[in-house]
Amino acid sequence: MKPLTALALLALATPSLALPRSPTTLGGSKLEVVHRFYGHMPVGVAVNSHGRVFVSYPTWEDKVPFSLAEIKGGREVAYPNRDMNTHDPKWMDTTFVGVQGLMVDARDRLWVLDTGTHNLGPVLAQNAAKLVGIDTNTNKVIKTIHFPADVVLPNTYLNDLRIDLRQGKDGVAYITDSGAKSGSGLIVVDLESGQSWRKLTGDDTVKPTPGLVPYVDGQALFKRPKGGVATHMGFGADSIALSADGNTLYYAPTSSRRLYAVPTAALRDRNLNDAEVKKQVKDLGEKGVADGLAEDALNRVYITNYEQSALTRRLPSGELETLVRDPRLIWPDTLAIQGGYLYVINNQLNRQGGYHFGKDLRVKPYTLMRMKIDAQPVMLK
Repeated sequence: MKPLTALALLALATPSLALPRSPTTLGGSKLEVVHRFYGHMPVGVAVNSHGRVFVSYPTWEDKVPFSLAEIKGGREVAYPNRDMNTHDPKWMDTTFVGVQGLMVDARDRLWVLDTGTHNLGPVLAQNAAKLVGIDTNTNKVIKTIHFPADVVLPNTYLNDLRIDLRQGKDGVAYITDSGAKSGSGLIVVDLESGQSWRKLTGDDTVKPTPGLVPYVDGQALFKRPKGGVATHMGFGADSIALSADGNTLYYAPTSSRRLYAVPTAALRDRNLNDAEVKKQVKDLGEKGVADGLAEDALNRVYITNYEQSALTRRLPSGELETLVRDPRLIWPDTLAIQGGYLYVINNQLNRQGGYHFGKDLRVKPYTLMRMKIDAQPVMLK
């Protein structure tokens, strides 16, 4: 895009740090704080069947002493151990580089997406990007899957994932690649063999919407690097969810207001080319701008709306309802459902220095919050 004028940049440079709203909720359920983060910024969250909470921290602008943690007794403890969270350039195949997406499957295995990147840059090495399975009953790594060069591309950013254990011998994973320079896309992984393949790379439905301008904290949000010029947001396919029967995958770019759906059978069929898969993609219309999706057993899709400081829900009919709108939700990010609760990471991503000419406007603590809902998670086994 063309550089903004100096006057426009001055007007957009600093967000309002307070939202003139009071919390509003559906059905009286309120957001409660589960944990406050006073260190590095969290992004992903997953909760197992016993209520154990796991959180990820990608290596962005903060110094990251560990990239995956369990919240225990009010503390963030490196998980599954400190050694695996000690990044070593010589052992990028077995240590975490920058963890983003997390998902607990129906066997209580925690699946961890390591982007293999620092600060949203290129993949550091082919073996740095990986999918790691950890049995939360034993706290042991049970599988590490690496990706070939035609699946994880130099500028791929592995973002979020969903698991269906009914497919194949040990299940499949569906992953979003939000790296705009890689073309963005969807990745399918056979968890038993470790084989993986891409679908819809560079399709309009996985790419950021050109010229999109979201408004957060009451201000237009642009990428504004220190010493650089302002450009539009460029995050591709990020949010992801599965239907209750596992037959439909929902997805959306972060820089988009639309929600898309595709049959999972089309993604698993390696004989279908992207044009044939695209014919089966449905545009489900506008959902607002979101960074996270979740799904429940009643076939409802949960959506974070970072413009509205809200959590919404899409009903099977296509109707959208607002669950909660709360000024404390400053960039609601990842969602997780477990035990009748909807969990959400609230991390002020929009206040990072990269959006404000190098000035970090985040105000700690970041929070993990939850609210009671009338639903259970989708667990396909």
